[in-house]
Amino acid sequence: MKTTTIREKWRRAAEDSGMSQEEIGLRMGFAKGGARQAVSRLLNPDSDHDPRLSTFLLFAKAVNKSPKDLL
Repeated sequence: MKTTTIREKWRRAAEDSGMSQEEIGLRMGFAKGGARQAVSRLLNPDSDHDPRLSTFLLFAKAVNKSPKDLL
């Protein structure tokens, strides 16, 4: 049985939202020039970057998911 990683859940939530990474980033409050990159880094399964809780909460709100559903 395969275990779903947290970043896989986040990526699925982003895809299910129907928004681009840039749109999600803008809803999170990132500037237009860096919005896509910020979300890309957040969703990258190979990233060693651990987001702050506040960033995670902004992401959950941007994709209309409960934080609990993304853990």
